[in-house]
Amino acid sequence: MRTRLFAVLLVLALPGCGFHLRNALELPPDLGAVKVVSADRYSPLAENLSQSIARAGVAIAPAAATDVAVLDLVAERWGDTPISVDAQGRAQEYSLRYATIFEMRAADGTVMVPRQAIELSRDYISVPTNSIGTEGEREILVKELRREMTSSILRRLDAVTRRQAALALEAPPAGATPATDGVPADADSEPVFVEDVDDQ
Repeated sequence: MRTRLFAVLLVLALPGCGFHLRNALELPPDLGAVKVVSADRYSPLAENLSQSIARAGVAIAPAAATDVAVLDLVAERWGDTPISVDAQGRAQEYSLRYATIFEMRAADGTVMVPRQAIELSRDYISVPTNSIGTEGEREILVKELRREMTSSILRRLDAVTRRQAALALEAPPAGATPATDGVPADADSEPVFVEDVDDQ
């Protein structure tokens, strides 16, 4: 009983400490199957995105499929930039940078998410006399940046979908008549639109 009470109190306290459960990825219900394509046919990022989209309940189309929505990873680029050197002029600290350009198109070719770029970076120490340890640290950062890039792209897709859904709810239904001042408009008269003006 004491353990259960503690668990309940912990859950109630989570919102107060700034913790919020993340919403599931939201994609248009009429999107259909999605194909993730990449300039690199063996791209781990493309594989990560395919798995995440599948977990959101969207079917993943095979590479040869046509007339399906496409998440296009136009380019991926990695780079190591020296940011400090030792007394002998050897680089000992680097900035690992990871940039991706992507866009998403509907099955009819309509651009759903315009082409855009995301760039992430992490710094790491490179000890000239211990290259093995440096390579191990770099590989860990590569995996971390790839996971973060996957999340960043999915957040962009989710944000666009939610914004479009909100705009669709705000739009007046097709065939709706404009608001009038309460007096029925004659057949030959134009409707009178009423505009609400907030008091300053």
